[in-house]
Amino acid sequence: MKKLLVLIPACLFVSFQFVISQSILEDNYDVKQYILDLQLSNISTRLSGNVTMRATVAASTMDTLVVELNDSVAVTTFMVVDSVALNGNPAEFLHTNSLVSVPLSTPMHLNDQFILQIWYHGNGSGGSIAWGYGIVRQNYSGNVHIFSNSQPFYSWLWWPCKQDMRDKADSVTFIITTDSTNLSASNGLLKSIEYPGNGKVRYRWETNYPISAYLVSFVVGPWTDHVTYAPLPSGKDSLLIQSLLIPTSEYYPMHLRAIEITKQLLSLYAGLLGDYPFNEEKYGYCIVGFPVFGMENQTICNMGYQSLDTTSTRYYQLLTHFMTAHELAHQWFGDAVICETWNDSWLVDGLASYMEFVALRHLESQSSADAWMEDAHAEVMSQPGGSVYIPDSLASDFTAILDYRLIYKKGASILHMLRYEIDDDSLFFMILKTYLETYKYGTATTEKFRQIAETTTGMNLTGFFDQWFYGQGYPSFDLNWFMNGDTLTIVSHQTTSTSFTPLFKTHFDLKIHSITKDTIVRLFQDSGEEMYQIYFPETIDSIEFDPVGWLIQQHTVHTGIQEKTGIHIVNIYPNPVKDLVTIELRSQYQLKEITATLFNARGQLLFQEQIRQGKTGIDLSKFSKGIYLLKINSTNHSEVWRIVKK
Repeated sequence: MKKLLVLIPACLFVSFQFVISQSILEDNYDVKQYILDLQLSNISTRLSGNVTMRATVAASTMDTLVVELNDSVAVTTFMVVDSVALNGNPAEFLHTNSLVSVPLSTPMHLNDQFILQIWYHGNGSGGSIAWGYGIVRQNYSGNVHIFSNSQPFYSWLWWPCKQDMRDKADSVTFIITTDSTNLSASNGLLKSIEYPGNGKVRYRWETNYPISAYLVSFVVGPWTDHVTYAPLPSGKDSLLIQSLLIPTSEYYPMHLRAIEITKQLLSLYAGLLGDYPFNEEKYGYCIVGFPVFGMENQTICNMGYQSLDTTSTRYYQLLTHFMTAHELAHQWFGDAVICETWNDSWLVDGLASYMEFVALRHLESQSSADAWMEDAHAEVMSQPGGSVYIPDSLASDFTAILDYRLIYKKGASILHMLRYEIDDDSLFFMILKTYLETYKYGTATTEKFRQIAETTTGMNLTGFFDQWFYGQGYPSFDLNWFMNGDTLTIVSHQTTSTSFTPLFKTHFDLKIHSITKDTIVRLFQDSGEEMYQIYFPETIDSIEFDPVGWLIQQHTVHTGIQEKTGIHIVNIYPNPVKDLVTIELRSQYQLKEITATLFNARGQLLFQEQIRQGKTGIDLSKFSKGIYLLKINSTNHSEVWRIVKK
């Protein structure tokens, strides 16, 4: 799930904006490989060593080479560059504004290849810059350990790199030298272990899949290695699941069960989304000292000790997650395919969150999944506004990128509503599979996702994304219904939680409960006031709005109103009427913001106007004979009258 979903410290909820020093000069080259060769200890967040970058010039001319690396000398955080080499030769450099700049005496040109090597040392703790990021040191259940936490843009706190997500490295080698009592983990596969003496051990990890800089990771500490295998859907081979666990943890039995559930999840996701993207390497977990935490480092997820779980769990009455399902889903959404910029971070966390719902539905029950979605909707509607789309002004604010309500829960809910609008599960999951296959090991945007959805379904989804993704808020439906013989008439009045999006054009389901059976009907609302007439020869007991819970919405459904039910707040006369009908709002009931709306029998809106307390006359002389519906609506009351024009 990533990111700091660390709940214990209040810092998750502290709003601050951290603007990355990033130079357009980074666009001048394409990274091919990183080699990190670092000395690390579990007793400190300090490190030393060197990083090698192999790259190719992508501009017509490049006269300055830059990478990102923190240069602040704070109490706990700093990086000092000792020397730089370019193509094996010592090079001059400038380390300022969190950039290491190397001026080129002889400019390089398009497709030139080069090797940049930086020797450096320092303390990689985020400290006052970004607590909980960079290199984190913890002691949990007697296990003193350190680990990297770089998402969304904190790699520069501990290693020199290019953090542009559009430029994934083709491969990464991570060489970790530490005390021989420690184990380590990183991306990809462990290729070798050496013992150079002096009580040290040297681990060499390699991944040969494209990888974003923020997903390059390590852990160092005295864990216990746990190895098992998951069968692949093809049946021809199996996937290594390698995890670092803490047997003294009270949650250790849960961790073992979660690893077994991971095997079921791998099979489920492979069937719905396509093969696990890193089949040739591994998947695994590392337990860290935060209780609620998840970070989907490619092929190895760091998990809080309460977070390697076996089902959806509510943490601190604030967050509901199935984090084991979530972090695994990130291997598809976020690792294999990452958003081009953090403006579209919902493509990472919204989609991974939705797979929690999918996992609950397939591995547990529909009721478990429904409870998850109900909680998600409640979280979204806990505030009236807010957009899933992140504007440029907030694209470097980690609290916006990782907004739990909008990115995680509303992002997942939007995907659920898209599934409802498509109304074909095979097409819906084909969208996800095609999206992942099309942009596999690369980057994508919301517009690219939308185009895949439109091509797959043949539907125009511009309006859907405009109102739900780029828009704000959610709709509220006020429904009135009544029967006239075998005709069910429904009047729906929609308002929204924010004026930013004044109308949500959407389908909605009604479950009609009659004496003999229940019937589902699907209607579409594309204006603020809609009337629907449905042939229904049964006696209706009640009507239920959105019974499955597809939509982010609030609603009220008013019991059927017929001619002779005796309305005490509003009186309308004469009825039948020839010319002038009088609306009388009884003085003992104080209504506010009263609107009268007239529909014809086909549900067409004829007029709408504000009226006041007391008596108001409406001239119907210009309308032909027939049946009309007059809706009186206020902030605290609503009625629908059937009027006969003679």
